[in-house]
Amino acid sequence: MSEYQSIKELVIDAYLTDGGMPSYESLTEKIVRHFPSSKWQKTHYAWYKSQINTGKIDLHSNTVNSNVSENEIEESISQSIDTQVSLEKDLQQYLSTRVQELENDLVLVEGGVEYQTEAGRIDLLAKDSGGNLVVIELKAGKGKDAALGQLLGYIGCMSEKNNNVRGILVSSGFDRRVIFAAKNLSNIKLIQYELSFKLNEIK
Repeated sequence: MSEYQSIKELVIDAYLTDGGMPSYESLTEKIVRHFPSSKWQKTHYAWYKSQINTGKIDLHSNTVNSNVSENEIEESISQSIDTQVSLEKDLQQYLSTRVQELENDLVLVEGGVEYQTEAGRIDLLAKDSGGNLVVIELKAGKGKDAALGQLLGYIGCMSEKNNNVRGILVSSGFDRRVIFAAKNLSNIKLIQYELSFKLNEIK
């Protein structure tokens, strides 16, 4: 039987013990050991890390008698994932008809939305004015190492049959490490998008 009554309690204890958020691997090992039937994955890790960093989880509260249940936490994580997926789909739909906003003279190739490759589905696949393929990867949140790695994987896959394939990573922001890495990759462009709302008074 686990010495912890909830995953939240375990996460807080691990955070306090390590003096900071443990790595995904070490925390996952503990959670699998104490809660073998849990649905724990990287999205859960990211959610807990964000909640702690923003002060929404009080590290010094009574974790056993927390007023937020495990089911409510799971629902919050699911809603966060659904929102991110929805935003990426909206961004994809928007840019599929306005791909020139990313770069002049870009046009989608035939079947260029969710283009299937051996490496996975490319969000958008376009060609530039020189006829070169441009792989476009979209991220609703921050562009991290994994997003850049995913884009490079697609480029590598497409490069087997095409010359001069390059990529564009579109995100709301980027980790500094991704920015530094892109500086040394001549075939990679980073583009940051911003959301805005226009309010019109109806009555």
